[in-house]
Amino acid sequence: GPSAMEPETLETRINKATNPLNKDLDWDGINAFCEQLNKELEGPPLATRLLAHKIQSPQEWEAIQALTVLESCMKSCGKRFHDEVGKFRFLNELIKVVSPKVGLRASCWRGLEPDGRRALGRSGG
Repeated sequence: GPSAMEPETLETRINKATNPLNKDLDWDGINAFCEQLNKELEGPPLATRLLAHKIQSPQEWEAIQALTVLESCMKSCGKRFHDEVGKFRFLNELIKVVSPKVGLRASCWRGLEPDGRRALGRSGG
């Protein structure tokens, strides 16, 4: 009956999208997570915290799935989400390390490292 239809939360969605038992990437689950975080007022900060937690999972497959969710959200979610991710220094650092492995495109992350590269063209003097 309808009682089985628990309302989905960002937590339940991230757990589904990054389930270590998934055989392949769950694109439906990933997209559902992205959509939900756009809908909720507190979606971006909560989603970023959940992703940060999952990305640090000791289970590599769970972490890789979480990174894929993160990349998808970077592409399909707006500025609010980008701003939240920008607050997590370790996410910015991590992406540099992990992107080659997972095939994340670094272009998603340009502009999130205000103090990373000397892009401002200031010569040291």
